[in-house]
Amino acid sequence: MRREFELGPEDVRALEALGLPWETIRSSAVRWILIHEHPIPPGYNHATATVAIRIDTYPPGIIDMAFFHPALARADGKTINNLSQLTIDGRPFQQWSRHYAWRPGVDTLATHLRRVRGWLNHEFRKR
Repeated sequence: MRREFELGPEDVRALEALGLPWETIRSSAVRWILIHEHPIPPGYNHATATVAIRIDTYPPGIIDMAFFHPALARADGKTINNLSQLTIDGRPFQQWSRHYAWRPGVDTLATHLRRVRGWLNHEFRKR
């Protein structure tokens, strides 16, 4: 796994706690964390995906959104809102445009990853 830039110890611990392969890369001058084989809840077209997290000014700046490869779709055929496509590291990723109020000094990569899992689960609570 590539480690093209360093993360803080708290973020490394959070990633290691997942028990999944991960790497840090630079693609098109942007820093990314790629988490491979991330479990996707039942109801989607894939059981696992690579999750990309864009790390621009973090820390201390915010993290928002998540990017998935391969693209996710609901198995029931219902539409997932606010999606677009972006190429990262030469592969197409599906951007989930989700924003929230970042709490400086409170939110971290770990809290963001919990939110991403929440977005995946919440998708099926929509009508």
